[in-house]
Amino acid sequence: MRGRRRDTVRRTGYILFCAGLLVAAMSSVVKALVADSPGELQRWGTWPENIAALSTAVATIILLWEKRAPRADPPVVDEDRIGRAVADLAIRIRADWAEEAVRREVTRPAPVLVHWSSTGRPAASRRFVLDDRLGGEWQQLPLRGKTDESNNDIVTAFHSLPHRQLMILGDPGAGKTVFAMLLTLGLIRRPAADEPVPVLLSIHGWGTAERLDEFVARRLAEDYGDVLADYGDPLAFARRLVETQRVLPILDGLDELPADAIAQAMDRLDRFAAEGRPLVVTCRSDEYEQAVARSRVLSRAAVVELAPVEVEDAIAYLSQPVPDPRWEPVFAHLRTHRDGPLARAFSSPLMVALARSTYQAVPTADPVDLLEAAQTAAGQRSVEARLVAAFVPAVYVPQPRRPSDQSPAADVNYHPEQAQRWLMFLARHMSEHGVQDVGWWELSPLIRTGFVAISGSLVALLATLLFVPVFGPTFGLVVAAMAGLGTLAVAGFTGGPPRSIHAEEATPRSALAKERARAISRGLRGGALIGAAIGLLLANLLGMEIGYAGLFVAVFGLVYALATLLDHPWGSFLVARFWLGVTGRLPFGLPRFLEDAHRRGVLRQSGARHQFRHLVLQEYLAGGVSPLSAAPPAATASQQKADGQRPPLHQQRIRLCVAAVGLVFLMLFLLSTAQTPPTYRSGDRPETLTEVSCSASGGGGGCHEYIVGYQWQVGPGGQVSTTFTFPSRQRVIQFRGVVGEFKLLPSNGCANAAFEWQMSTAGRLLRSGEVRDTGSRNDAAHAPPPETKTVAVTVRRTDTEPCTAVLHWDGPAGLYRGVIPGSGPLG
Repeated sequence: MRGRRRDTVRRTGYILFCAGLLVAAMSSVVKALVADSPGELQRWGTWPENIAALSTAVATIILLWEKRAPRADPPVVDEDRIGRAVADLAIRIRADWAEEAVRREVTRPAPVLVHWSSTGRPAASRRFVLDDRLGGEWQQLPLRGKTDESNNDIVTAFHSLPHRQLMILGDPGAGKTVFAMLLTLGLIRRPAADEPVPVLLSIHGWGTAERLDEFVARRLAEDYGDVLADYGDPLAFARRLVETQRVLPILDGLDELPADAIAQAMDRLDRFAAEGRPLVVTCRSDEYEQAVARSRVLSRAAVVELAPVEVEDAIAYLSQPVPDPRWEPVFAHLRTHRDGPLARAFSSPLMVALARSTYQAVPTADPVDLLEAAQTAAGQRSVEARLVAAFVPAVYVPQPRRPSDQSPAADVNYHPEQAQRWLMFLARHMSEHGVQDVGWWELSPLIRTGFVAISGSLVALLATLLFVPVFGPTFGLVVAAMAGLGTLAVAGFTGGPPRSIHAEEATPRSALAKERARAISRGLRGGALIGAAIGLLLANLLGMEIGYAGLFVAVFGLVYALATLLDHPWGSFLVARFWLGVTGRLPFGLPRFLEDAHRRGVLRQSGARHQFRHLVLQEYLAGGVSPLSAAPPAATASQQKADGQRPPLHQQRIRLCVAAVGLVFLMLFLLSTAQTPPTYRSGDRPETLTEVSCSASGGGGGCHEYIVGYQWQVGPGGQVSTTFTFPSRQRVIQFRGVVGEFKLLPSNGCANAAFEWQMSTAGRLLRSGEVRDTGSRNDAAHAPPPETKTVAVTVRRTDTEPCTAVLHWDGPAGLYRGVIPGSGPLG
């Protein structure tokens, strides 16, 4: 923890230091661009070079330090550390799968008795599997056994294999996952000397373009990152465990890969096993045989196949823990119709387990309904469909809380119809994306349109708060709308919400808590940094009052923090969670609902993700094919690319838009407010001189009329006074002064006319001077109040000529602080 705090402090210090350099560099660059003399240009132009050199030196030191830092860590090759990590990993795996076995009622009180033996399907020869030089078929010395409470047969058979490589086959619902689970628990409870720790992983997330050892290491870091984090970087340490063969991968569900990828996957698995690494794989029997026909078998793996459940074994399991009289008619039918539709349905461990869970959860339900289903035309399929359909409503019947259940979800009861509707939506989402597991962070793409709309609205709000007070409602709203539309395009083009997390947490709840803390920390730090950098920079360059400078800091900081949260998996999940809850597709308390579904045995947990108990259940809830005896569905495409695999620019899209609005604001202000002409308000109305400037294309739409001067006609001894006002932007930007030259225009008989003029505001003198044909005098200017809104110009004839003279104010304009060098707090 001390090391993490040290890293956080160091990173924060670097960020703040670099932010200060950025503010200073941008300030000096802008001041150099608008310098009004070569000396000032040179003075400000050298600052960026000095700051860049200092930044480069600091960045080099940081990089060298970061390169050096990893070498200070204890080496991961330390055998003692690896041994302790393997021991901790075994304890954790044993606890997790023991709890999962109880939750799925596999070991409560005993699993369904399933016989298994060497398969008669194509397999490697005896010579390679058993290192027997006599050769011959592997099946000549078969393995056989049954699943029971102690798992002795499974463990003994596996230990008898010289290469510790095994392929497990079975029909849909035959209990392959349960067999793999019991093997995992048995090997951990009865470890042989120097035996690797078994790790049960679902294989369906593996893309065959990825190396198998890399996939195993990645999943190990995802599912058990909290254990491995005590020994170093979880992914690096997991790779080391795989390289040193301290891990026995038990890969479940080879048949769940796309059909055209299974043969290639078999080849990759064989290469992995050929290096002498232990390996266990489960697969449906038909898919295995099809893959063997197009490729090779696992050359050193023994192959066993699970047999159908026998009638008496099914009856024994359904009678646990004590016989239930409701089942007696069903048992009698099974014993007299051992090959009937009901017996064939109960030959699957999955169907037997679903029947026991369903009718135990609903004491008033009568299993005799299954006899009616078995007598229909569909027979076996009708029984299977009824069991699958009744499972979810049954397990959601309100139950009293068990004293041993202390989970947060234990106090929650959901209405069965409501829970089934939410699970159906989740199953459809998973089926449409071709996955069998889902994490909470992967639900935000469901509201991609809403995400894009919120992104555009957020940036448009920022632009409105910045532009409208300065440029007025019309121009400000137009620019804000353009900024919002630009953000819509960027967010839509770059793929919507993020889809990946730092998956190093063991449970969905811990992953959610970790990502929440990471998102809030990143948002607050980034918001404070960007708010201070852009807000203070604009305040300095534009010479804002302290109140508006604080407003800019707060607006940029808040919006950037919100943008950071929105572009983080946790933030986008909050939006998705709210929207999906409002529309009724998922509950507002989604994490608690998923935990409750896992507790009830509907879902199973794989690291930070959730899966349905069986693919058959997912397919049924998704509206697809559910009975085991039906034809399997066509394979779906693999999951889309994660957000973390996209270019960095796409990951920073919203934050870039927010920063771009600040730069656009600065550019537009510098272009439009360097000199702003005043307009007549009251007093003696002067003649207004204007010019029209048109674009190269011409036409009225491309022309703009602007004020170039004012003229007063003053008789002998006369005096005029005119009050001018300035645009509303001076409510934000401090007023600095008035510019423009007073000239005496030639007129008949008034060559010797003379004028005295002065400008004032609120009774305070700003400028004064004298104008004659022979020359002019300009007195020293006085600093105006920053809140100046109006300026009064007073002109008086001082000559005695009997004629009317014309005084011309050429290039009248008001200046604001920040648009010329030397202004603002840093100038």
